[in-house]
Amino acid sequence: MLRLKMVVNTVLRSADETGEIRSEEITASAVTSSQEGAANKQWSKWTPCGQLKFTVNNPAAFGQMLPGQFFYVDLTPTDKDSL
Repeated sequence: MLRLKMVVNTVLRSADETGEIRSEEITASAVTSSQEGAANKQWSKWTPCGQLKFTVNNPAAFGQMLPGQFFYVDLTPTDKDSL
């Protein structure tokens, strides 16, 4: 398993014509060893940058991630048929 510390850079909300939020596009970047301590020191030594972008369509999840917020992303190897 590989654990990456990331920081949310942007949260772009898309609304319909009535102003109701329909989705959020979230962009986060990897925290490098020179930022915020040494959480990614081993990882960023060899791969000094990274970005994650995803779209959330679940209204219950809107507002859960905010710019400037830190979180971990765990990368665990699996096979293509695993759930």
